[in-house]
Amino acid sequence: MDDPTDGWDWGEDESLPPLFPPDDGLVIDLSGHPTQAAKSEAARRAFAEAGLLDATRIHLPDTAKGLRRDLVMLLWADYISDAISRHRGADDGSEAIAALGEDFSWRAGAGLRAYPLIVPDPVPSASARGIVEWCWRRESDVEEWHFKIRDITMARADIAATRAVMPHVHPEGVDWPAVRVALTTPARRLADGSVLGDIFEEGWAPILASVHRQIDLWQRADESLGPEAVLRLLTLHGSRTESVGEWWGSGWYETAARRAVARAAGNGGLPPAFPDVERLADTAACHPDLLDDDTLAWLTEAVWREESLRRDALLPVPVALTLPDWAAQDLLGLLRPGTDDEEPDRAETSGSYPADQRPGTRA
Repeated sequence: MDDPTDGWDWGEDESLPPLFPPDDGLVIDLSGHPTQAAKSEAARRAFAEAGLLDATRIHLPDTAKGLRRDLVMLLWADYISDAISRHRGADDGSEAIAALGEDFSWRAGAGLRAYPLIVPDPVPSASARGIVEWCWRRESDVEEWHFKIRDITMARADIAATRAVMPHVHPEGVDWPAVRVALTTPARRLADGSVLGDIFEEGWAPILASVHRQIDLWQRADESLGPEAVLRLLTLHGSRTESVGEWWGSGWYETAARRAVARAAGNGGLPPAFPDVERLADTAACHPDLLDDDTLAWLTEAVWREESLRRDALLPVPVALTLPDWAAQDLLGLLRPGTDDEEPDRAETSGSYPADQRPGTRA
């Protein structure tokens, strides 16, 4: 799979060109899979490993690091402000955002402060993680009652909440009434059958009340900013690596879980309850909350080690495209123009991409 935007140029209206994630082409060999279902699953796993199931991330070349703030503002204008304006009829939504509160603005904008930069495309799975992180895990009162349950049980609760929300987040927007039911049903259960109300005891009522408040806030945002803008904001929030960007439900979590199982199988370190490598890999990637406590604790540690290995090797968070030098040069010209006939200073952006070697050009 090659870049379908190869040869496209930056727009004259000072907007970003379409961004296609991989730095390199992606080749998937499906010849060894006998059925269409097996081929589809193999392709889906390859897409997950390449980061194509998650929000796109952008690395800037060293020579363009100074453009980071400008590029963030351009992403905001092109992807979020434009969606708000279309919903509100040319109003950029500044007053509407302010009406949601300073705390909302700061927290919703946290994804813009992340690096590599997050492209705020509407990615339903990332948006679902953003909803769960905001409305269940961080901004509700659940942390105040964490002392009631062990970390492994909280992990099960987080996975259950994410699984419950995902069916109600669509490319067109979020079904907030359904999300409310999914997160606040009094008798909500975990995968092992335990009832959250029984686990949290007297803390369950205040937790539910706080979840209702956060959903109320996002419903107001949906009404004032529009479903598309909210979906993009939640994609940002659900893609932050320091938070839930690598949570269950992301392509990277699945990839890391499968790598962890394969690594353990290679060194004889599989947990005794799961000698079947393929079965453990599938369960770890798709239904980790069905594992027993010891195996889930082992998996959590193993996935963390995979993430540490990636960071130690200085590998990017999938998916992260590197903005090429030619694009940085053009971006510099758009964002910091001199005179109308003055070209960007190539010395400032390395000039390592001659004009006839830009992607899309032919010798």
